[in-house]
Amino acid sequence: MKKIFLLAATVMMAVSVYAQEERAGDDVVDTRKNVVSLGVTAGGNFSMMSKYDPIDLGSRTGIGFQGGIAINAHFGQRQGADAGTGPCGVQVEVLYGQHNIKTDLNENIKLGYLEVPVLFKYYFTQEFNVELGPTFAFLMSKKPDVLEAPSTKISIGELKGGDIRGTIGVSYHSKKGFFASARYNLGLGELAGNFPCKVSYASLSVGYLFDIFKF
Repeated sequence: MKKIFLLAATVMMAVSVYAQEERAGDDVVDTRKNVVSLGVTAGGNFSMMSKYDPIDLGSRTGIGFQGGIAINAHFGQRQGADAGTGPCGVQVEVLYGQHNIKTDLNENIKLGYLEVPVLFKYYFTQEFNVELGPTFAFLMSKKPDVLEAPSTKISIGELKGGDIRGTIGVSYHSKKGFFASARYNLGLGELAGNFPCKVSYASLSVGYLFDIFKF
């Protein structure tokens, strides 16, 4: 049965590919112009927190890291170029991001998020593009539960489970699959009702994508 299913899947794939091709004389012209790629990405982030009004936490930018997988859909074809070289695309990533925020108190703030950027890309050249879209963030870890200030204690144990960030950036995608991105991510939600601060960050990342199919 496994062999039969494998043979059927192979035939269906072959028919699908053939249906997307046109024969011109002895040559085969591939009419598929869009490319979907899959890969990995990793980099660093520089996180900052908005001011906490009741007291001065002395919060400063801290350095963290991020990494995960990326899937890219590049639409269209420039004249004389390969498929997947048009002006528009979409990139979705699933990342784990560790954000560190320095303070003058007993401990620095460390937040771990599962982050899902959904970015619309405009390629102003075949390789350079600007990207814009939301990043959905889901809180995975936090430390500490309590910040000890000279005259009070601030409980941050009940942080909200998620946030939406506005993301804008520039990116370079080479023909061989390497890419590099620089982004700014603006935090739109407060961390908690009793801790009305927002976390934003700049990030630098690199990665590699390989084509998985055309359509």
